[in-house]
Amino acid sequence: MSKKKKFRLGSKTLFREVIKNKAETLGDKKWLTFIVDFDKRLDETYSYKDMHLFSNRLGNGLLNLGLKKGDGIALMEPNSPEFLFTVFATFKLGTFTPLVNTSLKGEGLTYILNHSDAKAIIINHAYLETFMKIKDQVKNMKHVIVNLREAPSDFKLPEGTISLQEVMEAPDDDIETEISLEDMVILMYTAGTTGLPKAVTFYQGKLVGGNNISTMKAVFAAMILQGNDVIYTALPLAHANALFISTFTAYLNEVPLIFAKRFSASRHFAICRKYNVTEFNTLGAMIPILMKQPERPNDKEHNVKIVLSAACPKEVWEAFINRYNITIREFYAATDGGGFALANFGVVKPRVGSMGKCLGGNAAILDDDGNLLGPNEVGELVFEWRDREAKQREVKYYKNVEASKKLIRQDKDGKNWFTTGDLSYYDEDGYFYYVDRKRDAIRRRGENIAAYSIENIINQNEKILESAAFGVKSELGEDEVMVAVVLKPGKTMTPEELLDFCQDKMAYFMIPRYIEFMDQLPKSDVHRILKRILKKRGATENTYDREKAGYKLKRD
Repeated sequence: MSKKKKFRLGSKTLFREVIKNKAETLGDKKWLTFIVDFDKRLDETYSYKDMHLFSNRLGNGLLNLGLKKGDGIALMEPNSPEFLFTVFATFKLGTFTPLVNTSLKGEGLTYILNHSDAKAIIINHAYLETFMKIKDQVKNMKHVIVNLREAPSDFKLPEGTISLQEVMEAPDDDIETEISLEDMVILMYTAGTTGLPKAVTFYQGKLVGGNNISTMKAVFAAMILQGNDVIYTALPLAHANALFISTFTAYLNEVPLIFAKRFSASRHFAICRKYNVTEFNTLGAMIPILMKQPERPNDKEHNVKIVLSAACPKEVWEAFINRYNITIREFYAATDGGGFALANFGVVKPRVGSMGKCLGGNAAILDDDGNLLGPNEVGELVFEWRDREAKQREVKYYKNVEASKKLIRQDKDGKNWFTTGDLSYYDEDGYFYYVDRKRDAIRRRGENIAAYSIENIINQNEKILESAAFGVKSELGEDEVMVAVVLKPGKTMTPEELLDFCQDKMAYFMIPRYIEFMDQLPKSDVHRILKRILKKRGATENTYDREKAGYKLKRD
């Protein structure tokens, strides 16, 4: 009888091998806790063995339908165990999974399903009606697999569809499909703010940042983990932050993972207390929204040590630390960012508001003419593109070679830089600071204005929950500043009151001309405000116009 080969995680290890090994060595040890309904105290737990066997059942069920290596199986599912079963099965089958934003409808949904060449879709019952409206416009779709989790008792599957639960009635035998590190495994779509969405391609051996499984385990462990960790995420698993930074980090390093269907500010710290969470990640406006919650005597009573944050406004940074007694680790990276990153890791006292310094490379600021800028000069954040790193860092957009090439830009001296589309600057000590998305900058009467700066000031008002600043065309054809504002529940405010507040806190040319109070702002599923929708909508009959109302600025 031959001795079983000892498992070693290396650069050529397939994730499929990791899943099997953890099932064999850790077995019934609990890994995943899914919060079904926090208010009703309902949750589900899954062991390492469960993750292996359930993904085997799903994988074998998909093979029984005739799907095979190289086929695309789209996933339109909110955070759920079935989401992760699908992703794990993908790594075993050699298929690839286009991750579909659950808020998509109509042309946007049709485009992604056609562009991705998906032959099947696993879709939650809640989105089935949306899909059926465009089903006939989707070219290659052969199988519609519906997750019936929490479906109403009278829910009926349309003709030609099959339930995910029926597909998973397959055997839990190991899947032996021949796969390699070069096989495509996930497509993750960008928001498509400036055009059609682009699909970032991930491979069995080249995942986020171009890293293999072994490197990704070590890198994210060094960034995040402290010992005796419990990670929590309520961010959507269809995006890199929740899927790679939280989920894969937890799984590969054998750390318990708690996850919820969606972010809830009012329940957030109650969840952290109940499940002994030690770390969670935030994006966008999540920290300001948490700060808008009513203060409670037990705000510091939790086990959370670290918040891994992206774009925490400096105005609330120290207040958040003081209120909740949590360390903020600000960082900067992008799904299609080539693995380049800025971070404050290893810094004893981080600079308030800073994204940190470059990790493993060289960052700079470039203007539109290809000039490198100096300290405190605002331009586009770029990273040095080195030929020896090109193979790992190369970003491949699915079926869009030109877009991939455009990420690299030369300065006036002919040096290559990886572009980000983000406006930033650095201080005299080399710490970088976020200003705005380049496309969101507003140019008004010769002044370049960062929408992000306007929002940070407005959001300091105790009556305001959140806001969005953006440029709209005036009758003169140039940009005017408009803000959409959401008030806290039960609060009222006049446009003049808001303008009075702005007058003492921002330059006169930043003060909005147009103001509209809204019940909610359009957002992506990672809580980023969809300004393209607001810009397209523009000023309406409900919009206050400062100039027409005769409001006087202190300087005009």
